[in-house]
Amino acid sequence: MGRAGLPPPAAAAGRTRERTRSVQQSAWRLELYSRPPTSTHQGGAHMRVLAKVTRLAVLPFLLTIVPVHVYAQASIAGVVKDTSGAVLPGVTVEASSPALIEKVRSVVTDGTGQFQIVNLVPGTYSVAFTLPGFNTVKREGIVLSGSFTAKIDADLRVGALEETITVTGETPLVDVQNTKRERVIDREIIDNVPTSRTAYDMASLIPGVSRSGLTNQDVGGSSSSGTPIGSVAVHGGRTGDQLLLRNGIETVGQSGTGFSTPVNINPIGTQEVSVDTASAGAEYTTGGVRINVIPRDGGNIFSGALFVSYANPSWQADNITPALKARGVSSGDRIKDNVDFNPGFGGPIKKDKVWFFLSARYKNSANYVTGMYYDKNQNNPNVWVFEPDLARPAANPSVWKGGQLRLTWQAAAKHKIGVNWNEDSVRYAPTSVSLTLAPEAAENRIYPLQRQVQVDWSSPITNRVLLEAGFNRYRAASDLLPLRGITPEMIPATEQSTGLKFRSLETHRLQPAKTLHIRFAASYITGAHNVKVGINHTSGWNGFTYLNLNPLSYRLNNAIPNQLSERAFPIVTDTNMEHNMGVYAQDKWTIHQLTASYGIRYSYASIGWPEQHLGASPLTPTRDLSFPAQHGFISWHDITPHLGAAYDLFGNGKTAVKVSLNRYLEALSAGAPIAQDPNPLSSLITQTTRSWSDTNRNYAPDCNLMSAVANGECGAMANASFGLPVPGAVYDTAMTQGWFKRGYNWEFSTGVQHEVLPRTSVDVSYFRRTYGNARITDNRVLSPTDFDTFDVTAPSDPRLPGGGGYAVHGMYNLNPAKFGLASDNFVTLASNYGDQIEYWHGVDVNLATRYLRGVLLQGGTSTGRTVADNCALLSKVPEPAESRATSGLITTAAIRPLQFCHNATSWLTQVKFLGSYTIPRIDVLVSGTLQNLPGPPMLANYNLPTAEAAKTLGRPLSGGAANVSVGLIDPNTVFGDRLNQVDFRVGKLLRYGKIRSTVSLDLYNALNVSTILAQNNTFGPAWLQPTTIMPARFAKVSLQFDF
Repeated sequence: MGRAGLPPPAAAAGRTRERTRSVQQSAWRLELYSRPPTSTHQGGAHMRVLAKVTRLAVLPFLLTIVPVHVYAQASIAGVVKDTSGAVLPGVTVEASSPALIEKVRSVVTDGTGQFQIVNLVPGTYSVAFTLPGFNTVKREGIVLSGSFTAKIDADLRVGALEETITVTGETPLVDVQNTKRERVIDREIIDNVPTSRTAYDMASLIPGVSRSGLTNQDVGGSSSSGTPIGSVAVHGGRTGDQLLLRNGIETVGQSGTGFSTPVNINPIGTQEVSVDTASAGAEYTTGGVRINVIPRDGGNIFSGALFVSYANPSWQADNITPALKARGVSSGDRIKDNVDFNPGFGGPIKKDKVWFFLSARYKNSANYVTGMYYDKNQNNPNVWVFEPDLARPAANPSVWKGGQLRLTWQAAAKHKIGVNWNEDSVRYAPTSVSLTLAPEAAENRIYPLQRQVQVDWSSPITNRVLLEAGFNRYRAASDLLPLRGITPEMIPATEQSTGLKFRSLETHRLQPAKTLHIRFAASYITGAHNVKVGINHTSGWNGFTYLNLNPLSYRLNNAIPNQLSERAFPIVTDTNMEHNMGVYAQDKWTIHQLTASYGIRYSYASIGWPEQHLGASPLTPTRDLSFPAQHGFISWHDITPHLGAAYDLFGNGKTAVKVSLNRYLEALSAGAPIAQDPNPLSSLITQTTRSWSDTNRNYAPDCNLMSAVANGECGAMANASFGLPVPGAVYDTAMTQGWFKRGYNWEFSTGVQHEVLPRTSVDVSYFRRTYGNARITDNRVLSPTDFDTFDVTAPSDPRLPGGGGYAVHGMYNLNPAKFGLASDNFVTLASNYGDQIEYWHGVDVNLATRYLRGVLLQGGTSTGRTVADNCALLSKVPEPAESRATSGLITTAAIRPLQFCHNATSWLTQVKFLGSYTIPRIDVLVSGTLQNLPGPPMLANYNLPTAEAAKTLGRPLSGGAANVSVGLIDPNTVFGDRLNQVDFRVGKLLRYGKIRSTVSLDLYNALNVSTILAQNNTFGPAWLQPTTIMPARFAKVSLQFDF
């Protein structure tokens, strides 16, 4: 039999190397990081025209009309009366602060005596009330942060204007005019509390806010979550609905659902981070956590800061207990690197005119992977066994380098402009190394370019009219690359006996993207009303280039080949976010003690693809395919209402009753599944397998690899359409086009916030989130009668609920007569078949103490549960219950029993606190955090043999399947031990005139707990064996230097 059409690397290394390198170099020469959205195609022309129009129309407007500062920040509001209680219209109210580059903002009370001063930056304010014939009243020491509205009332006495009565009082703690739930992470928390100093990990210290799984739980920046990339969710929300903003302008990109970005918080360059968890209002499309980063502006005095921290591997304890050893855990992952270097400096370029603040950050963290090492045989193509090099232990590192420049310009008395430039790069090289993934076969996740340029501006052109606008231009690259130095001759291999992937990476990827966010808003503000109208628009594109060093990979069993995989790369795809727009109008109306908020938002989203072409690959040399452009494949229109009310219960600003109801939409970007999956290139069969009997043990398949049928040493291709497009899923146009088709959720909240003591408040609130417009895939070749049901008896095991032995009902198995039919998958709304219910509800209790005698304390509890029910749906569309019915898999299946179609999770409670205290006289800082969280969910995925299934099914499993995976435990109802994490800091404050420094010692996981964070969920001998545990306690030293 003739040899392969593509000579195996081991036999013809030179020819393969040249061809593979040619493919790779050609891909790199595409200039992916600078190309327009779709090159010469119609879609590209569309996007270039849009970008050109934006530049020509928006930028001159920004530069000549109304410069801006920041968006959605704090306010001061109240009522002015005389001593008889009569309201006073026409009173001039001036707010002044060193934080304002313009020094003073002023308004005049309306006919009801009310006033509002909005859009104030974080800082300490004084408010003066003046009216001819009355004494001047001045209120000092008002501390503002986030979007808090401080209620400051005044009573004026008859007298000379020159006589000033100064009133000093506590800053209000209770916001009696807003329904938004917000926690502000200010400079005191950033500087004093022990954290990894990323926005996501600081946000996750808020009760109810969670990272996606315990394996992302950060311990002093030592875990993978201690990096600039991440996501959080709250109150049953999706992490994909998270929104990251800078000065109120969206900064997210086009990857995934667009929820995150590697351009993250630079702590020294940040004034504060506000985290909104509920009742966002009409400005926003999605209802996830909103993280708004407010950069430092500089000021009229030169100042700077430096933060440095370091942890040595020898400063880490051991937390492996006898109980863990009995469960197969010999050691935990150890620290390799943990360094953070963060300087910043700013001040006036011209006093009262132009300020700047420049900051940079270098963060390096890495953990060794217990039991994994680099391969001694790296780059030796003739060795097919993994031999660990004990002198080179493997680690999962992350290195972040970033810089940030903030400029603030007071162009005129009422015209201000701010500019942000952020430049970052991130490297996880390699990433996800484990006992089954050698570093040579792991992805090197590289973000070589993350650049954001932002202009934000505002102008209070009168005492009642405020204009705001801005844009953020985000240019990004996200690549998955092979380990540097690995040659194409190193064919990737998987050792079947151990599951280890080694030698090299199978597939790598380049992913450039660009995003442009634009916003404009106009507000009309009287004392009683705050009317706001605005528009947000996002456009961009996301491209994928899939490559491989070698188009083959082998499966081995004890170093003997038995299967090979073929790949048809390179492939280049593009997807355009043509429009993601919202137009909104809202008002906040104060009537005595009641403030009503009401708004409405129109949203429009459009996604499409340019003309795309696919040429030859090493294993498909004749491939020449073209796909026409398609614009507006997704075209969604929505109207979303937003309602809320806050009532000052006793009229003294100390107790507020709040209620809100908001409708939000799912997050959307060019990288979202609903945008990527319908792309015609997604229908291409890019990989296939075939059996292989390497009889002469030359590790080179002696067959024609481009022939789909069995020949030589090789069996037939598992998919004869390898390298070709096949009919993909059909998307219901009634779902992809029109009004009210986009996924949505309703968020309801109600609660009471009360100031229980001076500087101490308690908030008790109920939340409920309900989802709608779920999507489903229906294989129209099949009907419900094409599935047979069977039951299973769980094995006896004391670790199963009730010791096991119980019956699990309602597994589906495809009828053998229907097995193997070509699929006709139809993607549509689940409501066309039946009800799909999903909601979360729960209660949060929060306590906040603001620097009471030097004490800062924040925290509380969050308790809730999720209820999901698709029983009515599965009775008509059983396919989702058996994976093979839509995926086309032949030998395996995964089944979720119909018995668990109604899933009500356990009531899950989080307890979280953070606090700090500076001991007077000796200037010693003591601070810490406490997190008590539910343990990992326990699952038992039982590989049920076909003989056992046949007892109730009445026949073997269809398709010749040897077994089927069946869930024995209702998901999210049984959990492992709770996580108790305590992080602690003690520091010494040193002062030298205007210079202040803090030298600190941190202990992370101070109690040295060894909580299991993840475990094996496959029922069998290794069931519940821990796969990840808490990092052991370690010490870190840090220096904060402020001048």
